[in-house]
Amino acid sequence: MSNNKSTPKADDVSDLILNSTEDISNLLKATGSPNRLKILGYLLKESRNFAFMLSRLKIKRTTLNHHLDLLIETNLIEKEEWGRYKISDFGTKFLEILAESFKQIDSEEQKAHRDLIKEYNQWPSFYREPRMVTENTITSKALYQGGWNSYISSISGALISLNVPYDYIYISGMTGYCFIVNTTGMIKTSSIKEIIPKSAWEEIRKGTESFGWKLHYWEQKRKYPGKWNLTEEDFKTSLDVFNNIVKIIDDYDTPVMLFGIHHTGFGIVNGYRNDSYLVSSFLRMEGREEIPVHFDQLKLLDKFSYFYFKNHIERNDIDFEERQSINRAIKFSEGSNYSHEGYFFGSEAYEDWIDSLKNNDPEIIDIYGNSVLGQYYYDGKSVAAEYIDRLARKYKGKPQGIHLKNAFQEYRDAKRHLEKFTFLFPYFEPEKSILSVENRKKGIDILSDVKNSEIRALDFLERAYNSWQ
Repeated sequence: MSNNKSTPKADDVSDLILNSTEDISNLLKATGSPNRLKILGYLLKESRNFAFMLSRLKIKRTTLNHHLDLLIETNLIEKEEWGRYKISDFGTKFLEILAESFKQIDSEEQKAHRDLIKEYNQWPSFYREPRMVTENTITSKALYQGGWNSYISSISGALISLNVPYDYIYISGMTGYCFIVNTTGMIKTSSIKEIIPKSAWEEIRKGTESFGWKLHYWEQKRKYPGKWNLTEEDFKTSLDVFNNIVKIIDDYDTPVMLFGIHHTGFGIVNGYRNDSYLVSSFLRMEGREEIPVHFDQLKLLDKFSYFYFKNHIERNDIDFEERQSINRAIKFSEGSNYSHEGYFFGSEAYEDWIDSLKNNDPEIIDIYGNSVLGQYYYDGKSVAAEYIDRLARKYKGKPQGIHLKNAFQEYRDAKRHLEKFTFLFPYFEPEKSILSVENRKKGIDILSDVKNSEIRALDFLERAYNSWQ
């Protein structure tokens, strides 16, 4: 059995504290000010006059008088003569005890810190050297580009920083991303447009590499997916990811496209400061100040992932790559090779979307989800139409040119239809998206028109691809 009885010395100290709480409290208050501690520090070396302390502390005369009076009242200092002060014997002893106690406490904290670093030796240098600011940014800063597709916005910014002379529209068209339509059984928001099957990602990466840079990709599944905010189980992985990206920044001087930057989207990491990412994100497009992202503040659903370009690769002929982009658009528009359990691609995705409005109870229809998808795919069809129009103009007079022009017109119509849908389900205004029978029918009719436009566009894309010269 342990003995909790205190020692006689402890009893004496306890009695003293309990019987003198007000006096001890006043003493601690007297030494609880940084300026009063500085006064004691100056006087511990030698007596000082009022003018000396006023010049060192840079405070008002009345404030200095107040500090001196309080230290005299608690017997820590004495007036040596008019305008000159010295520390008392009690003040000297008090400061010696205070300094010795502080050294012991500081030593224990430093020992605990070293033990912690020894146990977790992968922590960033900021944790190993808490007084040192560790920062590095890449030479050519990459800026997040316009558009709702965060992957394309980030990839475009990175490629432009590497002197690739193309914009968001062209890069989106070449990767095929703007031709993807992807839904799930219940129309939710980010979980739809960001979860794409691995086989589709492989096609997107091929299109990304068509610009002459090798895309390096890393991902790791979360132990407990489903919550956007990281859990304790994710901490080590998020720290490993941070250290990996720090090394990429330091070794290759290249931006990194990281998922989970501000509201579950991709963003660009241009550097780091201590334990935070220095980023360019969608905040730039809104004219807002960029905010560093702490390494464990990512927003994820099912996995950690990041991309970066490290080295040049041989680039194919531009006409060949543009024809391949049409082939990629056809594959994504058809969608049959990319659908997986619970998700739908291409025309099946529109049918699923229509069924959710037609058959579900109005109370369980995700109004916000419909507004996000409406805006997201309106942006996608706008980009697709612009990209196909550019190719139609480039190849005007060639067999593929007329088919591309017809495909452009269909994507333009799909864009116009989806614009109506965004008025029916306005983004961030769910209270205006009244799910009356009439409004739901309008939504169904609009999506049916979009689906039919895309089916016709697909036919023209296939003709363009087959007749390519």
